[in-house]
Amino acid sequence: MNAVVKTQVMDWSKYNIDGWLEQFGAWCETVRMKGGSLPDGLHVNQIYWLIQEADKTPRSSKIYIRCEISDFEADQVQALLRSVLRSESVDYQAKFAVMCLIKHKVENRSLKSVGLITGQGETQTRMMVNCGRFFIHSRDNRLKI
Repeated sequence: MNAVVKTQVMDWSKYNIDGWLEQFGAWCETVRMKGGSLPDGLHVNQIYWLIQEADKTPRSSKIYIRCEISDFEADQVQALLRSVLRSESVDYQAKFAVMCLIKHKVENRSLKSVGLITGQGETQTRMMVNCGRFFIHSRDNRLKI
């Protein structure tokens, strides 16, 4: 039998760097909330996720980000982040800046919270987050700032 292989192409112009990272964080939350390993098992997290997925009303809260990316797109963002954080050619400062950006956008933490975790002031954290954006853009210029 001949198998048809469907190739997917990543459309990086769909979001900017912040948008991709926020969407990746939302995707991580939905995957975590689905919980359980049994396909038929309904656990508390799965019930909550089904309710959230069925509720299409817009949220007034700025904190809640609805996941609008596919598993393929999330895998591509994850591969990009891994390539930066696991590379031996990237120095510590650049990895630290990208880590600050990840904590701010993917984990949805405030700049003050990231500063407390990393032992920096809020202004220094803001600068590191911006450096992380520019580093990712310089590494892969398909991503827009």
